Amino acid sequence: MKRIVLFICALVFFVTILPARGRRNTGNTEGKVNVVTTIFPPYDFVRVIAGDKAAVTMLLPPGAESHSFEPTPQDIIKVRNCDVFIYVGGESDAWVEMILESIDTSRMEIITLMDCVEVVEEVIVEGMQDDEEGHDHSHEHESFTLEDVKDRALTDWAGDWQSVYPHLLDGTLNPVMEHKAESGEKTVAEYYEQYETAYITDMDRVTITGDSMTFYRNGVPVRARYIYRGTGVIDTGDGDLWVRYKFEAAGDSPQGAPRYIMFSDHLHAPAKPEHFHIYASDESFDALMADTDPVNYPTYYPAALTKTEIVAEMIGHDHEEEAEYDEHVWTSPRNAKLIVRKIADVLKRRDAANAAEYERNTVSYLAKLTELDASFQALVDGAKRKTFIFGDRFPFRYFADAYNLSYFAAFPGCSTETEASAATVAFLIDKVRAEKIPVVFHIELSNEKIADTICEGTGARKLLLHAVHNVSKRDFDRGANYYDLMSRNVESLRSALY
Repeated sequence: MKRIVLFICALVFFVTILPARGRRNTGNTEGKVNVVTTIFPPYDFVRVIAGDKAAVTMLLPPGAESHSFEPTPQDIIKVRNCDVFIYVGGESDAWVEMILESIDTSRMEIITLMDCVEVVEEVIVEGMQDDEEGHDHSHEHESFTLEDVKDRALTDWAGDWQSVYPHLLDGTLNPVMEHKAESGEKTVAEYYEQYETAYITDMDRVTITGDSMTFYRNGVPVRARYIYRGTGVIDTGDGDLWVRYKFEAAGDSPQGAPRYIMFSDHLHAPAKPEHFHIYASDESFDALMADTDPVNYPTYYPAALTKTEIVAEMIGHDHEEEAEYDEHVWTSPRNAKLIVRKIADVLKRRDAANAAEYERNTVSYLAKLTELDASFQALVDGAKRKTFIFGDRFPFRYFADAYNLSYFAAFPGCSTETEASAATVAFLIDKVRAEKIPVVFHIELSNEKIADTICEGTGARKLLLHAVHNVSKRDFDRGANYYDLMSRNVESLRSALY
């Protein structure tokens, strides 16, 4: 993400120093209203509504992966010079916001798809992986039960780690304390005092390899081998559980190597943490567990991180989790109707001379979308099952909500992952077997590997359920469109639900 942001900043700077053209429209638009969209659905909607009365351009090339799209300087110029610009408006469109902030949009009509409908938060359903790290959704601050707690090996924490305590002392973490004071109830000085106690340690560095830990005190290393001794779970009394992972030194540990070590890293199952806290004692695990609300919790981040990166990580971790909204609003035909109506109203206002034709085309198309909606509803009403399985990302949240369908999938809709963990694949295989689900879906432009694995393990059929986020170059050249692709989904879904 940081690389993309820097890339966009450089492009914006390059484009904004170029002289703006005298006319808004670019290319051979022949006086037509010039519409630019980021992705396929609004591009197709404009084609239907405007016919040959508008010049419409799609920035995302056919066959390209939308979630990793990076605009070219020519793309930015197209946006700058268009009459109507249409984009989704979610987190994956951060690059769009940067461009719009850098150009004059006063003569431009801007449509954000997510503003046309009632959006919903992206959710992580059972068994689904939730982020680019590739581990299951399991954060210590989130709801889980004792049955969810899994054993972990010391290798989960393998690597070279630096204490943040020296960074507190030298002023590096001052921005972190200032950030806390802005949203908290204490002053900067009070937060500094609190974390001086929390972070204090004489172990400036810890390296972990295999079953061994090396502690550096004033640059002097001492190494010991550790054996896993299970978990300690603290019930906070307000519905939260905190998990600590116990390790005991093997044999007689050398002086300076703690006998008993416990890790806390906001996880309760095997995964690679972004940072961790260490509790150490030469007395016993019981002594460590007795302190259920510790004021000292030495904190470690990867040694490879610079001071600036540590500050950014800590401020980001300190934020309350912001809601992330599902961006794939068009997958519900009911939402598509709202989007089409919004686009039509803007085009009519922008190009009054052709408003009557725009309205005729819109009314006709809305009738087709109403029929499509009815087809899906009738299909689901008569189905013997209401659950479908995706061995892929799941961009159909709005669709599933519209027709009251349940689902299980490898990843949420906006994930950039293509390789699922063994646990996720096993969960989906078990779910297909348990519920005797005959079809496993994948989305367009997918490598289909996860769906293949699930089908091989269950005997289920693999089918495409097209999210119409983008289309292949071949389909684009053949005139693929939203209505036809979604209509094919009716029969594909029938195979899964009947």
